[in-house]
Amino acid sequence: MATASTRTEHYVSRPDGRVYYYKVGHGEPLVLLHNVELSSFIWEKVIDTFAEHFTCYAVDMPGHDHSDIPPEQYWIEDYTRAVVDVMDEAGLERTNIAASHGGCMVALDLAATHPQRVTKMVMDGLPYWNLERGRLLWEKFWTPRFTDTTSYDIPVKPMESWAEAVKMNPHLDKTHWEKELEIRQRSARWISLSFEAMTKYDVEATGPRVKAPTLLLYGDGDPLRRAEQRALEGIKGSTHTVVEGVRGGPHWEKPDEFARLSIQFLKGS
Repeated sequence: MATASTRTEHYVSRPDGRVYYYKVGHGEPLVLLHNVELSSFIWEKVIDTFAEHFTCYAVDMPGHDHSDIPPEQYWIEDYTRAVVDVMDEAGLERTNIAASHGGCMVALDLAATHPQRVTKMVMDGLPYWNLERGRLLWEKFWTPRFTDTTSYDIPVKPMESWAEAVKMNPHLDKTHWEKELEIRQRSARWISLSFEAMTKYDVEATGPRVKAPTLLLYGDGDPLRRAEQRALEGIKGSTHTVVEGVRGGPHWEKPDEFARLSIQFLKGS
């Protein structure tokens, strides 16, 4: 089994900052893309299992954790270009991808714009909206959450204590929350901009352009499930699985099942 001691850490220099990734395992390449607000940390419970089957490249996307914060706002297409640069630096002509939430949008854009670079994809909680739905989500869901108007030149999500956080969500995982808070303390402004970028990306227009076989995974309690049927119909090479008993991400709450389903799909003919 792969362990932390077998990992190697890398930085890819780009004109607007460095992008971090670590590499572990052996076999076909697998690039892992996290959700907005977190980092490659989210794969900690599955990475060793993946590393038995794949050479894993766990990326901290620009602005998150070990990667530099670029001076200008990123849109989804900018994140895609950063991932392509990581692949080029790592010598990956083609790769499998596993992604979560906002990372799924980057993976989808990569598969649509660089189809020759993507073999198969596992999507954990793919957001699937058009520009109008994205605008409504930004105005009615995300904007009300960004209530700190004193720390930066734009509203950001306020810092909260563990007691405040767990009162809002009794099922919150403390380790997960602590890492999110750590990243937010450094990247609160960037995270706010990145959520805006997500809601201004037309996922529904991109889905039909994707040719790579895609597994759509959702935890049964994920609010993004309301769009799962549109995603399944829009991405023609996709299949669909719901992991029961999961409020957030199956990669964290049910890592063994997530790894099993992902490896079975990625290694299947």
